[in-house]
Amino acid sequence: MRTEASANLKKLLEIEKRLFLSTDDLKTQHAKSLQGSLNASKDLQKEFATIEKKKEELADYLCEDRKKLSLEDLFSTMTTFRELFLKALQVENQERKEQVVKSEKRKKQLKGEDAKRLKGEYGKSGTLNKN
Repeated sequence: MRTEASANLKKLLEIEKRLFLSTDDLKTQHAKSLQGSLNASKDLQKEFATIEKKKEELADYLCEDRKKLSLEDLFSTMTTFRELFLKALQVENQERKEQVVKSEKRKKQLKGEDAKRLKGEYGKSGTLNKN
Protein backbone atom coordinates (compact mmCIF):
# COMPACT_ATOMS: atom_id res chain seq x y z
CA MET A 1 0.00 0.00 0.00
CA ARG A 2 2.86 2.32 0.82
CA THR A 3 4.52 1.64 -2.53
CA GLU A 4 1.25 2.38 -4.32
CA ALA A 5 0.96 5.68 -2.48
CA SER A 6 4.55 6.55 -3.39
CA ALA A 7 3.91 5.69 -7.03
CA ASN A 8 0.77 7.83 -7.03
CA LEU A 9 2.69 10.74 -5.54
CA LYS A 10 5.33 10.44 -8.27
CA LYS A 11 2.62 10.40 -10.93
CA LEU A 12 0.99 13.46 -9.41
CA LEU A 13 4.32 15.29 -9.38
CA GLU A 14 4.85 14.41 -13.06
CA ILE A 15 1.37 15.67 -13.87
CA GLU A 16 2.15 18.87 -11.98
CA LYS A 17 5.28 19.39 -14.11
CA ARG A 18 3.31 18.81 -17.30
CA LEU A 19 0.55 21.11 -16.13
CA PHE A 20 3.11 23.83 -15.40
CA LEU A 21 4.26 23.63 -19.02
CA SER A 22 0.73 23.58 -20.44
CA THR A 23 -1.64 26.37 -21.38
CA ASP A 24 -3.15 28.78 -18.88
CA ASP A 25 -6.59 27.39 -19.58
CA LEU A 26 -5.53 23.88 -18.46
CA LYS A 27 -3.73 25.31 -15.45
CA THR A 28 -6.85 27.07 -14.21
CA GLN A 29 -9.01 24.01 -14.81
CA HIS A 30 -6.84 21.45 -13.04
CA ALA A 31 -4.47 23.30 -10.72
CA LYS A 32 -6.81 23.32 -7.72
CA SER A 33 -7.75 19.64 -7.85
CA LEU A 34 -4.16 18.63 -8.57
CA GLN A 35 -2.89 20.65 -5.61
CA GLY A 36 -5.52 19.04 -3.37
CA SER A 37 -4.48 15.59 -4.54
CA LEU A 38 -0.81 16.40 -3.99
CA ASN A 39 -1.50 17.65 -0.47
CA ALA A 40 -3.53 14.57 0.37
CA SER A 41 -0.82 12.31 -1.03
CA LYS A 42 1.88 14.09 0.97
CA ASP A 43 -0.25 13.82 4.11
CA LEU A 44 -0.62 10.11 3.45
CA GLN A 45 3.18 9.79 3.16
CA LYS A 46 3.51 11.52 6.54
CA GLU A 47 1.00 9.09 8.05
CA PHE A 48 2.95 6.15 6.68
CA ALA A 49 6.13 7.57 8.21
CA THR A 50 4.36 7.95 11.56
CA ILE A 51 3.08 4.39 11.40
CA GLU A 52 6.56 3.12 10.56
CA LYS A 53 8.04 5.02 13.52
CA LYS A 54 5.39 3.62 15.87
CA LYS A 55 6.02 0.14 14.47
CA GLU A 56 9.73 0.49 15.25
CA GLU A 57 8.94 1.70 18.78
CA LEU A 58 6.61 -1.24 19.26
CA ALA A 59 9.22 -3.67 17.96
CA ASP A 60 11.73 -2.26 20.44
CA TYR A 61 9.19 -2.54 23.26
CA LEU A 62 8.43 -6.15 22.36
CA CYS A 63 12.14 -6.93 21.86
CA GLU A 64 11.49 -7.88 18.25
CA ASP A 65 13.56 -7.24 15.14
CA ARG A 66 12.40 -3.95 13.62
CA LYS A 67 12.69 -5.28 10.08
CA LYS A 68 10.92 -8.58 10.73
CA LEU A 69 7.99 -7.34 12.82
CA SER A 70 4.77 -7.63 10.83
CA LEU A 71 1.90 -5.46 12.02
CA GLU A 72 -0.57 -7.79 10.33
CA ASP A 73 0.78 -10.78 12.28
CA LEU A 74 0.88 -8.77 15.48
CA PHE A 75 -2.72 -7.61 15.12
CA SER A 76 -3.80 -11.12 14.20
CA THR A 77 -2.14 -12.46 17.34
CA MET A 78 -3.74 -9.73 19.44
CA THR A 79 -7.15 -10.48 17.96
CA THR A 80 -6.76 -14.19 18.65
CA PHE A 81 -5.63 -13.45 22.21
CA ARG A 82 -8.63 -11.16 22.77
CA GLU A 83 -11.06 -13.76 21.47
CA LEU A 84 -9.57 -16.50 23.63
CA PHE A 85 -9.47 -14.20 26.65
CA LEU A 86 -13.13 -13.25 26.25
CA LYS A 87 -14.08 -16.90 25.79
CA ALA A 88 -12.17 -17.87 28.95
CA LEU A 89 -13.82 -15.00 30.80
CA GLN A 90 -17.26 -16.23 29.73
CA VAL A 91 -16.44 -19.77 30.83
CA GLU A 92 -15.12 -18.47 34.15
CA ASN A 93 -18.23 -16.35 34.69
CA GLN A 94 -20.46 -19.32 33.85
CA GLU A 95 -18.53 -21.54 36.27
CA ARG A 96 -18.79 -18.87 38.96
CA LYS A 97 -22.56 -18.63 38.45
CA GLU A 98 -22.87 -22.40 38.67
CA GLN A 99 -20.77 -22.38 41.84
CA VAL A 100 -23.03 -19.72 43.38
CA VAL A 101 -26.11 -21.77 42.49
CA LYS A 102 -24.55 -24.90 44.01
CA SER A 103 -23.57 -22.94 47.11
CA GLU A 104 -27.08 -21.55 47.54
CA LYS A 105 -28.54 -25.00 47.02
CA ARG A 106 -26.16 -26.45 49.63
CA LYS A 107 -27.06 -23.68 52.12
CA LYS A 108 -30.77 -24.43 51.69
CA GLN A 109 -30.09 -28.14 52.08
CA LEU A 110 -28.10 -27.55 55.28
CA LYS A 111 -30.82 -25.27 56.66
CA GLY A 112 -33.38 -27.97 55.92
CA GLU A 113 -31.26 -30.62 57.62
CA ASP A 114 -30.70 -28.37 60.63
CA ALA A 115 -34.41 -27.68 60.86
CA LYS A 116 -35.21 -31.40 60.70
CA ARG A 117 -32.57 -32.19 63.28
CA LEU A 118 -33.83 -29.50 65.64
CA LYS A 119 -37.41 -30.59 65.10
CA GLY A 120 -36.37 -34.18 65.75
CA GLU A 121 -34.57 -33.29 68.98
CA TYR A 122 -37.39 -31.18 70.37
CA GLY A 123 -40.12 -33.37 68.95
CA LYS A 124 -39.02 -36.48 70.89
CA SER A 125 -40.44 -37.31 74.26
CA GLY A 126 -38.32 -36.77 77.32
CA THR A 127 -37.78 -40.53 77.84
CA LEU A 128 -34.59 -42.21 76.83
CA ASN A 129 -34.48 -45.51 75.02
CA LYS A 130 -32.79 -48.18 77.08
CA ASN A 131 -31.07 -50.99 75.30
